[in-house]
Amino acid sequence: MSNTIELLEVVGRDASLRHASGDDLAQALGGMGAGESLKQAAASGDRSHLVQEFGGGDVKVNHNVTEGGCEPADDDEEGAPEREDGKNVPDR
Repeated sequence: MSNTIELLEVVGRDASLRHASGDDLAQALGGMGAGESLKQAAASGDRSHLVQEFGGGDVKVNHNVTEGGCEPADDDEEGAPEREDGKNVPDR
């Protein structure tokens, strides 16, 4: 997997690779020793091939939308966040 990440970093840094066709990118990656799934993903544009490369399975991220946000400013008496124009953001 670390080899795949390193190869993706190389592609991201090289404009000629970043904008290459899928087949050209797959061929370049093959010359760099990329795995079969990375080459297939590059050639087809289907990133599902990378699931196997990175260990398979869905990645789940816990996200709690009721927490977080900004802290009220010291001079904000109501404790409500403000928009850039200085008006308070209405409660939802």
